[in-house]
Amino acid sequence: MPILHCFVKQKDVPELLLDSIVKEWGMRIGVADNDICINMVSGFVQAGKSYAILANLYLPALWSDQDVRNIQQSLLEVLSGNFHVREEDIFIMTSIIQSGHVVENGQIITW
Repeated sequence: MPILHCFVKQKDVPELLLDSIVKEWGMRIGVADNDICINMVSGFVQAGKSYAILANLYLPALWSDQDVRNIQQSLLEVLSGNFHVREEDIFIMTSIIQSGHVVENGQIITW
């Protein structure tokens, strides 16, 4: 399950936009909508180097390096297109989560 914690400078991000992002990104990467989780924080404040969108992407260690790059690239394109932000103004940092390092519904999850 891809999990995205996304910080967007734009204020008041409509829920319909998030639903659209989930559907579009899911179709591009071949993942069902209910297997994607996006947490969005809008209107945040930054100091130092500034980005219009700052994204922390968490992926299970199921995909090859090339698949991870494709997932990142598709996320970049989906965010850029839906928020009308240049790709250069988006920062995505990806963490790969190993099997057994997730607890969901009170159970340690392995894959």
